[in-house]
Amino acid sequence: METSLRLPIELVLHVITCCLPGKDEILPPDHATTKTLVSFTLVCKETRRLATRYLREHCVYLNDDRRLRALLLLMPERPDLRKIHQLFLAPFDVDGSIDDQPTAIWVKELFNFTCLSLRRLVMDIPLRSVRPENDHLDVRRIMAEGFQRLESLEEFVSVQDELYLEAPHLGLDVPLWRGWPKLRRLALYNVDADDAFWAFVAAMPALETLVLTRADSLRDCNMKEEYRGNTDRPLKVLLVNIEDDQVRFGNMIRFNWDIVDEERKMTIMLYNVPGIYARVHPIEGCQRFVKAAAADGTLWDLQGEIVQHLPKIPHPNVAELP
Repeated sequence: METSLRLPIELVLHVITCCLPGKDEILPPDHATTKTLVSFTLVCKETRRLATRYLREHCVYLNDDRRLRALLLLMPERPDLRKIHQLFLAPFDVDGSIDDQPTAIWVKELFNFTCLSLRRLVMDIPLRSVRPENDHLDVRRIMAEGFQRLESLEEFVSVQDELYLEAPHLGLDVPLWRGWPKLRRLALYNVDADDAFWAFVAAMPALETLVLTRADSLRDCNMKEEYRGNTDRPLKVLLVNIEDDQVRFGNMIRFNWDIVDEERKMTIMLYNVPGIYARVHPIEGCQRFVKAAAADGTLWDLQGEIVQHLPKIPHPNVAELP
């Protein structure tokens, strides 16, 4: 009579751990690792405990309203699900509109549950689809109240805009990310990088890296003068665009850089998105690239061509003049 051999549970748990991605990756539902972890939740109590933990750590990828709603329904009875450290959030139709009050309320409730634990957020939401004057369902205010609670956030990526939820008539006349004191890494799309923007950036006490995709006002603002005039903290700035639309050195205001940033504490780099993304529409290509790099955790490590200070032209010695 044949007897079946069972693998030690320690070995099975080790197999689960070996399936894990890098610590900064957020995996979508159709990823092979996500499916594997889901399968292990059905094997036994021990594998379910470990796989559930890893799903919470690496696979909170809410790319439709159905997944968001399902997670919220579980949270009151599952306190462990509130301890989410990183998530990808895209519950609205990315090609549609945020003019959907129930989903806006669910976003706010999600942040109410996770605000103490959430450290990293990648957001792909079409906030510009509803302007303040057309917000008849009050969705912008509802979501803004949720975002204001994310005071533990350390990394934030907005794929489609600059977190376009400011509404002066509601008392929201400063960027919402300005209220996140622990924020170390910030990525925004098509922000107006004017003098006021750099003043807000300089006021962020922990910010280390700033990624700006297809930003405006780069030719009109002396970035180093505005930033370094308000703070002495180091900062890495990555300007992302397709090569044809990238700002050129000669079009950037670089006066006084040797004076305001003599120690080169602020590094500004130009990064051209890879050709596979650049071949599609510039806006869509850049957004796809940032979304992918943010989800797999590589966005903050990107390096580009450093924008140099203006060359020094030596003054001739009066005694040497003819």
